[in-house]
Amino acid sequence: MPTTFKIPPALSSVAVLTALPVSAEPVYFPGTGHYYEAVKAPAGVTRHQAGLAAAAKGGYLASISSEEENTFVFSLVNDLSWFTNLSMFGDRLGPWLGGISTATGWQWSTGEPFTHTKWKPGQPDTYAGFYQYLLFYDGANAGPTWGDHPGDAISGFELPRGYVIEYNQAPGTLVPSGVRLDIDREGTDEVMLSWPADATGWTLEFTTNPASGWAPFPAAPVISNGKFRVPDSTTVDPVRLYRLRQ
Repeated sequence: MPTTFKIPPALSSVAVLTALPVSAEPVYFPGTGHYYEAVKAPAGVTRHQAGLAAAAKGGYLASISSEEENTFVFSLVNDLSWFTNLSMFGDRLGPWLGGISTATGWQWSTGEPFTHTKWKPGQPDTYAGFYQYLLFYDGANAGPTWGDHPGDAISGFELPRGYVIEYNQAPGTLVPSGVRLDIDREGTDEVMLSWPADATGWTLEFTTNPASGWAPFPAAPVISNGKFRVPDSTTVDPVRLYRLRQ
């Protein structure tokens, strides 16, 4: 379901994301109190694309803090159809998770500490680049162990075919394909958000970090030229994401 949101810097960049083709219903895991959604991308997806798509849906790529959580998350993708065909080395890549390798070590994209690991023996190996991301990897098998990957296409390998989104709370109904949120720069320090005035019953929400949750936008929109319109100054926030929610 397409949605549009704004990511400054310089109040000039608009990203349009379309959810990738096949996703299962989010599933609740009592161990964390969170919901998890497995999304399949048969044509392949980069780590950057997967992260943006997760944020656009109000979640983030799964952060795993226990063996029980890892077992549960893997159960959502425990099938070879979620893994690539064999690479030139005879191994397969599984769906993306939220881990990132930085100069100070591995961490989760949410900022949570990287206290639990499930590396495949020999991993991480920083193949094809120092800056790495986390995915399910078990050699030629579909397994719950982890491997690292540079994030983009690499020679001899297909791109990973999916990713797992984690939600801190039950995901609600997001914007349907017929409703578009537009963000236009109105001045040096202001953007204008607008959407069709006949799309009643939708609430504008914003966040600076999807992992921390979304909040209703504080200003009420006004109707002008057939659209709901509401201005926002983003001088305080280095990054602000927007969405419509029913």
